[in-house]
Amino acid sequence: MNKIKELLQAIFCVFCPKPPKPHKPETLLTYHEVVDMLRHYDETRREQLIGALGFEDTRVNTFDFYELKNYLTYVEKEAKEKGIKLKGISFIKGVYSEKTTHKSDFVDYENLMYMPTTVIKGEQVLVDVINSSKEKTVTFRQMLEKNGYEWRYSLKENFNLKVSHKKEKKILKSTLMQKNGGDELLSGTANVTNLAPPYESR
Repeated sequence: MNKIKELLQAIFCVFCPKPPKPHKPETLLTYHEVVDMLRHYDETRREQLIGALGFEDTRVNTFDFYELKNYLTYVEKEAKEKGIKLKGISFIKGVYSEKTTHKSDFVDYENLMYMPTTVIKGEQVLVDVINSSKEKTVTFRQMLEKNGYEWRYSLKENFNLKVSHKKEKKILKSTLMQKNGGDELLSGTANVTNLAPPYESR
């Protein structure tokens, strides 16, 4: 009986390959980079935002680790069933109102929402896998328009972007340190993301 069970498990494993083993991310930052970005935020944002808002806004958003993991697994499953190839995950800034917060202390404070992305016609876009189907992929922008909100974060022309001199592309220092065995202390913090705005020049 045990041999039959083992045989069936072996056959089943052939058709259901194991998920890839976790590996060390290449996007880990060094503490030098982490501290530099935190200080640069302090110098260019903190006082300015306090001056504009009259209070210090949210700096840290904490999500339950297993709830976030479950969310990613769920949208991955939904996307796979509907033939949608996921590309990334976007974190989007919002502000709590009295209608949307579960804590009165949170009213008027910034928060982050998250949504997966896919590639449509060569462009990476936010995708609503819940409202999509096998026949039609529905974007976040389409759903927002249906609900009376104009999503303007897809076009570079909508923004007054920072003007800067062209710089040569450099390899991220932390990645270089990891590969060359440098003595910069790695953190458990990861980054290296795409931002919108700004938009990459083409």
